[in-house]
Amino acid sequence: MAALRTVLGIAVVGLLFWQLSNIGWREVISEMPKTPWFYVTVAVMYVTLPIFETGIYGTFFSAPRRALFSVFVRKKVLNSDLVGYSGDVFVLFWLKERLNLTEGKVLRFMVDNGITSSLGAFSATGILFGILLTTGSIRIGDFIGDNDPMLILGAILLAAVLIAVAYRFRRTIFSLSGKAVLGIYLAHFIRFMLNFAMQITQWWVVLPDMPFHVWGTMLAIVTISNRLPFVPARDLLAASLILGMPGVVESSGPAIAAMLTTRIVLDRILNLGLFVPLSLSDRKKSDTQST
Repeated sequence: MAALRTVLGIAVVGLLFWQLSNIGWREVISEMPKTPWFYVTVAVMYVTLPIFETGIYGTFFSAPRRALFSVFVRKKVLNSDLVGYSGDVFVLFWLKERLNLTEGKVLRFMVDNGITSSLGAFSATGILFGILLTTGSIRIGDFIGDNDPMLILGAILLAAVLIAVAYRFRRTIFSLSGKAVLGIYLAHFIRFMLNFAMQITQWWVVLPDMPFHVWGTMLAIVTISNRLPFVPARDLLAASLILGMPGVVESSGPAIAAMLTTRIVLDRILNLGLFVPLSLSDRKKSDTQST
């Protein structure tokens, strides 16, 4: 699995570099976003997940919010740049060791949180696609070609059934109370909807004259890419798919390419710039407490 992820990662990076070379590196560099609002949205979107996870875990575990935020920033880095779910393993052992909790208790909560996060993602994504489809921002044919549109309806019904089943058997599936599960679900649902809005805003502040159907198509590609399990460098994959879509970057290819690659580079810089000092600071506090 690790070897396959490495090969896929190299293939995605190579494809993106090839597409950027076809557009023209000089043009891409010259079109880097100049509005400061783009960089503000990058920062906000970067910390959204750690902030929400800090709030969720801080409600159920007695740990300082600052320490939890540091943990979930590092979890984000590990999951995105190392191996999927490696960040979750890190959180499991951190909570177990620092809060003197049993592995079973922490793991049960993490499973509950993971399931409700997936349900929140399904719900938010379903609403997103419903809005994009009904407003004509994307076309079904862009994703299923000439296949029967009933595939979309079937997917929506399947998601609804999964949510209904999860609610019906919530006492069997979840270890938390129904009220707690509902609260976590709503937090994740709000997080996903906020991210969708922020992503559109991030692109719009750079190219305000671009037709909305372009943003709708790009957002759909990003959303689908982020839901793919065990796929490395999903942001790179999404950028490659966007740049390869006919009609999406016809007139503003360099600007869109520059916007996407700038976001990817900034995310990597933030990952490196935050992971190292946060890890050193956490280790220093741990050594101080143990002496």
